[in-house]
Amino acid sequence: MRASYQADSYSRVDPIDAEDRLRQLVRLRGQRGRVLTAADEDKLLEEAVTRLGVSLERAQGILLAETSHRQIALETGLEETATQLIEALAGNRKKLTYQNFEAIAHYYAAQRKIPVDVSRQMVKRLMDEEDIKPAGTGLFLSTRWYRRIRDKKSEA
Repeated sequence: MRASYQADSYSRVDPIDAEDRLRQLVRLRGQRGRVLTAADEDKLLEEAVTRLGVSLERAQGILLAETSHRQIALETGLEETATQLIEALAGNRKKLTYQNFEAIAHYYAAQRKIPVDVSRQMVKRLMDEEDIKPAGTGLFLSTRWYRRIRDKKSEA
């Protein structure tokens, strides 16, 4: 006896039913947390295209519509927002102050519901990717606050 979720059963699904199944899958993944990780997003899109027979563009549209309607944040969207904040606050000098760094880290932590320390590591990684430097603080314009943020790799 075949299970109803196997690939053979999906091949006979009409497009409307396939889109409904994708919406249900998005809701199911969104129940665990209010943020849909990039890995979950990729898995949902892959399943929509390969098993449900929905085009990639249509699957992306359904995913965005459903996450917006259910108020589920996409991890990729949060990273893009954090990157835009970093670039905007860094300005033409491409230097981010400690206060702005902390504000972005706390925003990112609140949106992803993760500890601030982990969020700081992620914001530091985004700064490195965008070639944004830390602004110095204090009398000697020290960037010690930035150097003290440990990378995930160095902790392991």
